[in-house]
Amino acid sequence: MKYRIIELPAFEVVGMDYRGSAAGDSIGQLWERFLPREAEVAASAKDKTAYGICTQLPGGEFHYIAGLPVDAGAVVPDGMMSVEVPAQKYAVFTHIGPVAAIADSFQAIYSSLLTRHGLEPKKGVDLERYTERFLGPEDPASETDLYVPIY
Repeated sequence: MKYRIIELPAFEVVGMDYRGSAAGDSIGQLWERFLPREAEVAASAKDKTAYGICTQLPGGEFHYIAGLPVDAGAVVPDGMMSVEVPAQKYAVFTHIGPVAAIADSFQAIYSSLLTRHGLEPKKGVDLERYTERFLGPEDPASETDLYVPIY
């Protein structure tokens, strides 16, 4: 997988969340709940993408937010939350294929690709960035950018 290094300033995202231990729920189901309501979010005019934001929790669980970038102080619709993604340096890899294989791409990044490229991961917030190159969750040609925090 090709990669590039990028530094992002802090930004705010409004969306809905999922915790890795939620019984009978999944990240796919979270997106199914969020997408019909995405028009309720006052999305930023500068960034027309969607984000999956993932933070590791103690015990191997994770917190995932499906959302849209917003301008500071945006209204948070009922049943949604706001999260600030901190300024961070990232290695950005592009996953090509269905969303079901994104976890495999992250696994490859953390288990070998970072080391192979001489990059050191930093504890922080992983991002999935969905742009116009994302053609649908099952499309084998879909592209999703995976942002991994590094030193």
